[in-house]
Amino acid sequence: MRELKTRTVVLLGRRPPSMWDELRTVLHRNDDLVVLSLGYPVSEEQRSWLLAAQELAAEIGAWFDALLVVSPRELVTHLLPGDDVRVAASGREARRLQSAAGAVER
Repeated sequence: MRELKTRTVVLLGRRPPSMWDELRTVLHRNDDLVVLSLGYPVSEEQRSWLLAAQELAAEIGAWFDALLVVSPRELVTHLLPGDDVRVAASGREARRLQSAAGAVER
């Protein structure tokens, strides 16, 4: 039986790619799945992604939380040491989010 609880945080860009197989491998029962959705208003792609993430967490038995953030600067204030950070974004936005997340790890 696993004793360590993990907190997986997904930084959700405006046009997120699918990453369900990846999340299925890292999420376990009673883990936390936190989605930080970047930008307002929420895009249709983000809305669909958030609903699917909520369903995945329920299926696995993980805790789910989602927050709307308006900037990468605000986004990093929600990251904690030890978080397993994943980026669901493409291109320049993905690089910007990875850079913001990397600044927290240092």
